[in-house]
Amino acid sequence: MKVPALSTHSKKRSGAPAAGSAKKKQKASRAALPSHVTPVRPLPPHRLVLAPMVGASELPFRLLSRKYGADLCYTPMIYSSRFVEDDAYRQAELRTAPGDAPLVAHFCGNCPATLLKAARLAEPHVCAVDLNLGCPQRVAHSGNFGSYLCATAEGRATVLSIVRTLSSHLRVPVFCKIRLLDELDETLSFVRQLRDAGCALLAVHGRYRGSPMRRRDGPAHLDQVALIKQRLSVPVVTNGNVRSGAELVDSLLLTGADGAMTAEGALDDPAIFAKAIAHAHAERSRLAAERRRAKALKAQRRDGRHLTEEEAAVVRGRKAAKATLAQIKAISSALPPPPSAAPPPPFALAEQYIGLVEEHPPPGGAAALLSHAVFHLRRLCRTPLAEFGLLADLEACKSLAACADVIRRCRAFAEGSEAFQGRRR
Repeated sequence: MKVPALSTHSKKRSGAPAAGSAKKKQKASRAALPSHVTPVRPLPPHRLVLAPMVGASELPFRLLSRKYGADLCYTPMIYSSRFVEDDAYRQAELRTAPGDAPLVAHFCGNCPATLLKAARLAEPHVCAVDLNLGCPQRVAHSGNFGSYLCATAEGRATVLSIVRTLSSHLRVPVFCKIRLLDELDETLSFVRQLRDAGCALLAVHGRYRGSPMRRRDGPAHLDQVALIKQRLSVPVVTNGNVRSGAELVDSLLLTGADGAMTAEGALDDPAIFAKAIAHAHAERSRLAAERRRAKALKAQRRDGRHLTEEEAAVVRGRKAAKATLAQIKAISSALPPPPSAAPPPPFALAEQYIGLVEEHPPPGGAAALLSHAVFHLRRLCRTPLAEFGLLADLEACKSLAACADVIRRCRAFAEGSEAFQGRRR
């Protein structure tokens, strides 16, 4: 589906708030903003978030993630200058479809004027505009954007100018996505400055920048994300250390953040959001039962019964269980009910993704389509593809139909409906 032509003069506003309670929330959100900030629409839901990913958070994959519980998705990284100058690029990068909302446009750049022009072009079609302040890749180093723009006091001053410019001229909220600075005090000071400049929601990847050649520096420091959440009045979304639905919920518990964002976890399993929803509700039930049992055991001990060591541990842990239960109640109450059916296995997800690519083929022809499809199918079915020696077959595909056939053969081998003649790896 082709995106309608973008225009800086468009007055159409997607996702406008409903009357009544939504208007009250909007009024409250306006009151909390700095005085220079233009009144904006209410924030979108942001509990379970699909992260912006270069070449990966494109339309078909966003739709698949939304099907399994993602309540907010980001576009891939968009170059602001090219977005302003190149209509074909603009149409490709902000390509959307019914059901692909709420959507955040994720821009990179270092010029306030250019970023404002780009944001105004995107504004009628998204719920928020996000500034990339976390990219650690070589292209960000050479282009002086992402995490490298935040590396010096001068660069951070430019960032604050950008945020002030956007927040004072747009009708949609301005988000920022950052990495940790080298010193905790620097990070805490910077996030407060971002808030004061007009950042309405902050996503924090809890890792340091690393280097252009080495993007990761080990596990995310979620303890620092927790401190940031404690110091800020605007919503904070945590990012990092999430490979499963349980870890997504754990990151919310550990940080107290308003939402959790995942990239790698979703690439391997876009149903991670549905699994997180199921896990949160299951944990709520488990902890409630544990508290009831602790209460009963405590009464039995009071009546003279000798408790086993395991039972005594349950009683000792009742206060911690009560505190965790309060947290998990807050999390699960903001989520949909648990899914009625188990999330599908990887082969079914791969087949659904292929169907979405057929329905929404990316601009750029066969090469772009295959690039996206091979990347995602390799992530979704990596283990069985490797086991049956089909990774090279997938990478050699010249059409989406050929990709689908590789996945079909792999599934048949794994399920035993076709005999595998080779040697499993």
